[in-house]
Amino acid sequence: GGEGGEENHPPVAEIAGPSTVVIGKGHYIAVRRNGRDVMIPVDEYRRDMVQRVLREANNLDEFRQLWIETGKRRELINHLVQENFSPERLRDIENMNEFDIYDLFAHHGYHARALKRSERNLVFVKANQGWFDSVDPKATVVLKGIGYQFEVGGTEALETPTLWEVPEIRMAGGLAALSRIGEPASVMHDAKGRLFAG
Repeated sequence: GGEGGEENHPPVAEIAGPSTVVIGKGHYIAVRRNGRDVMIPVDEYRRDMVQRVLREANNLDEFRQLWIETGKRRELINHLVQENFSPERLRDIENMNEFDIYDLFAHHGYHARALKRSERNLVFVKANQGWFDSVDPKATVVLKGIGYQFEVGGTEALETPTLWEVPEIRMAGGLAALSRIGEPASVMHDAKGRLFAG
């Protein structure tokens, strides 16, 4: 700008969500890199995060197996966080809050159709009706309850002790009901595999 005249200002940033700004025509996100806060395009942030996930699971089947193993899933999330990536933040930016983080990565990393948590539960119930019909009715109540808890709270809801305190699950017998059809940890692993298969 000139002296006393009109000043040349950069475009004003508009808040586009909880963690992004729009500058001109681009969407940017503030991240910490090399000890500094910098603005990078959201597309670059997404691409870099997905590339990090792909280093741990080459295809959708490997990713699904990683995801249903609590320890491996938490390790992946910890790796992402240590590298200054936030899956929850990306989910917010992508307006995918009705989706589990699994579907965020399945969609962006492996080009799978993303299902909302409610859709994934519906597919789980419909696709596994034969399984439900073949096992103890109380175990079926627990398994369907697990699907519903996923719909409400995502993967994390399946990995908390409070899952077994949900009234419908507790009243059906919880872990004891699952033990009628197999070792409970194995049944849970199978159920999670089926839940994410759809």
